[in-house]
Amino acid sequence: MRQAVFAASLLAALASVPWARQAAAEVPPQVAAITRVAPSQTSRDDAEQQARWFYSTLTGEIAARTGHPDVAYAELLRAARDMDSATLFEQAVQVALNARQPELALSAVGSWLERQPGSERAQAWRVQLLLGLGRDAEAAPAIQRLISAAPQPQRPETVLALGGMFLGMQDAQRALALARRSLAPYAALPQTQAVLAQLQVQAGELTAGLARAARALKADPTLRPAALLLLQHYKADPARADARLAAYLAARPEDDTLRMGWIDAATQQQRDSVALAQCEVLARRKPELAQVWLILGSLQQQMGQFAQGEHSLARFLSISVPGASLPGLPPLASPAASTPAASAPAPAVASAPAASASATEAPAAAASGAADAEPAHAQAQEAAPPVPPEELAQVYLALSSMALHQGADARAEQWLQRIAPAQRNPAVVLQQAKVLAAQGRSLQALEQVRALPRGSSVQRRRRLVAISDLLRAMHEPKRAYAALREGLRVWGSDPDYAYETAMAAQQAGQTKQMLAQLRGIVKQHPEYQPALNALGYSLADQGRELDLARRLVEHALRLSPGNPFVMDSLGWVEFRQGRLARAQKVLEQAYAGRRDPEIGAHLAEVLWRRGQHQRATELLRECWKAAPQDAGVRAAMHRMGLTF
Repeated sequence: MRQAVFAASLLAALASVPWARQAAAEVPPQVAAITRVAPSQTSRDDAEQQARWFYSTLTGEIAARTGHPDVAYAELLRAARDMDSATLFEQAVQVALNARQPELALSAVGSWLERQPGSERAQAWRVQLLLGLGRDAEAAPAIQRLISAAPQPQRPETVLALGGMFLGMQDAQRALALARRSLAPYAALPQTQAVLAQLQVQAGELTAGLARAARALKADPTLRPAALLLLQHYKADPARADARLAAYLAARPEDDTLRMGWIDAATQQQRDSVALAQCEVLARRKPELAQVWLILGSLQQQMGQFAQGEHSLARFLSISVPGASLPGLPPLASPAASTPAASAPAPAVASAPAASASATEAPAAAASGAADAEPAHAQAQEAAPPVPPEELAQVYLALSSMALHQGADARAEQWLQRIAPAQRNPAVVLQQAKVLAAQGRSLQALEQVRALPRGSSVQRRRRLVAISDLLRAMHEPKRAYAALREGLRVWGSDPDYAYETAMAAQQAGQTKQMLAQLRGIVKQHPEYQPALNALGYSLADQGRELDLARRLVEHALRLSPGNPFVMDSLGWVEFRQGRLARAQKVLEQAYAGRRDPEIGAHLAEVLWRRGQHQRATELLRECWKAAPQDAGVRAAMHRMGLTF
């Protein structure tokens, strides 16, 4: 009885010793992952052995803390052999490592395996130490023994855990070579292929590594490491990543972290249709999360789904701003994703953070309107963090813009009235002017924008851009272009300003000036992707300098892989050069990434030329319904001889 009490007191004392707590933390995570079951305690079942075990541990602790690691090592190893204790063997290994004597640690592991030859944890330690010592010739068979010793169902997880050891090696080429050699008997496992894919990417073999990851994920759609690898390098091949990530999330729909990462990656590549579909799924899965509705509303605005976007942002407010007064919204007429995106660009909501990741129907909750959502989220509202005033102003600004796009100028004005005076920046002034113009008060609208500050160069530039933007909203493209042209002498060397001026020239029908402006940008800024793409597309659209157009667009695509707008330009170049099959393939990929009416119109025209008249007609009709005034859609209708 006294021994039991003594053992209990020693246990309490040991729990307060920093070194003892540190020992468990020092186990490499790869070793812990391979051997998730705690070491056997059967050798310490009786009180006497418990006392001896704690005595040895404390003796080793005292020796280690007083600068005698050799004594601590010897005492722990002697006790470990005497009591056949895996825990003491492991502590001896850690004492040797803390003393920077890995060979001594390996010797302790050898003793451990002599006593417990079937210990997975000892085998994992041996592999880890051999890798650290650079003894690859011994490590390869040790790795194979470790995998073969694991029960058949656990081997895939063991391989993945070993992948962490390989990835931790400093020499990436050496790690890849060793993994290929040691994992060769298990090459059929998708987990092996995922590990090799990670190592290939780490070693600089990006294309081959991602292709291997895609094959591994196809073989096992639940393989998260392969999915993460494709997501981390999404920009390299967005279309392939989309296909494999969709399959992964179909198998593991609960992985919202990866889904959020996919949404973020797709948005960065302007693959808004992909991001929107996944955000709709997330909104159905996590309707209580305010940020999901913020991101969804922003994407819907970008896609021209203004009614759906307004409902989503109102839902965000109903969760994030308790007691917020919201204008009544009309019910949604149809599911969000059933309508292709309008081509008119819309101001974006302030970007929301996404975790650094395909349904087609809109969230049912969004269709019910913000008012219906409020009671369901009473609890979420209580816990919602306060929204920063500047973010709240951006939300109200976006809501006003979307209401105005729907012709609801009174509601657009109501949203603006909710913006605090301190947040009434030039963007808010411009939106107020657009509302005035929509109400027929054009002169007052212009006066409001012209009254913007112009004391500094930044203010003068912002004022000119705002005037031009308002004039475009008032359907006066020539005056809009003239306003921007005034600033070319001052800001013409800035590619953003010059590009915006070139686009204004295009809308004003000044094609010659547009091309000259774009050529100047490309000459001064050869890596400026928007100008490369716009110039290449414009030349292709006019059937001019098609070889140059191809070079420009291909360069733009290298700068922004998977960008649907650049892929649309490339597809149009292919079409103009008579490569119809290639044009269809590229345009199908572009339209999958962004359901933009103009991209759809280009695809419809290629389908028509290839004899697929029914599909071409149906697609063009959808695009026309989404954007009946879009110039690209109307041009395709004219060339195809169709009216709707």
